[in-house]
Amino acid sequence: MKRMSLVSLEQRCQKPDHRRIGNWMARRLVRPAALRVTWVVSPWGVSAGMATLAAWACGAAAAGALAMGSVAGWALGAALLQAWYLLDHVDGQLARLRGTASLDGVELDYLMHHTINLLVPLGAGAGLVAATGNPIWAFGGAIWAMSLVLLSARHDARYKAFVQRLKRVRGKLEVHGGGGGRPEPQPPIPSGWLRRAAWLARKSTEMHVVMNAVTCVALAGIIAEGTFLPAALAYVGAAVPLAFFTALGTIARSQASEAAEAEFSAWYCVPPGKSLVFRSGWWMVEDSNPEKPANSGNCSDQQSS
Repeated sequence: MKRMSLVSLEQRCQKPDHRRIGNWMARRLVRPAALRVTWVVSPWGVSAGMATLAAWACGAAAAGALAMGSVAGWALGAALLQAWYLLDHVDGQLARLRGTASLDGVELDYLMHHTINLLVPLGAGAGLVAATGNPIWAFGGAIWAMSLVLLSARHDARYKAFVQRLKRVRGKLEVHGGGGGRPEPQPPIPSGWLRRAAWLARKSTEMHVVMNAVTCVALAGIIAEGTFLPAALAYVGAAVPLAFFTALGTIARSQASEAAEAEFSAWYCVPPGKSLVFRSGWWMVEDSNPEKPANSGNCSDQQSS
């Protein structure tokens, strides 16, 4: 495959609104850097799936390096996590370049993310056990890992619930494209100390933030080795409860507001004059009872709102 110019490659490989959507690091640093990696490897026949597997290997190796519990281990782990994040952008660019973007590729990418969200906290916890001899850090790493997995997997679980319902529908629903929301630019930092604290807690659970925090701890240890263990203990000690209570609050708020039902109704609309009712183990699309209002998921109602 002939190597394209960077300008042509950017037009073909980058996501729509790639300069507006996503976190600052992705927009300003990683996507442009990943484009140059894509430019180098694209003529070699590297597929998107191969890039995903390479990212997966880097992330898993990073967790193993963190488990060493030393300055060198955390420095290697930080470098591998930075490589993971870079390759995590290369795979999508290669898929768009080759026209191979597919649900199977997205599924593989999500599986990789869930794996890294699990392994990195476990590796950090194991590293602190090795450094301190205190097994409580293994428990903390497990709580941290489970919290990050719950936060990242909750959307997947919601959409699996959508598919399970759709498999039990008798009748037709109208799909409202983009009804469940589209990617939007990062919102501004909220005002008010309580909302700002909640925002910071949510941001602290994002893997690119974890990655950069690990990098800062490693750099502190390289500059002054005596600072490594106190910095690592302080970071993990704060990250564990933040992740746990963020996951707990997020799931509780979603359940209380029936967010899954609301999003399902936004994506899959009942045709005008119909209602979606549950009967005998099936979801039935039926004519609305004239004595009762139509289902709130009616497409015409949503489009007029």
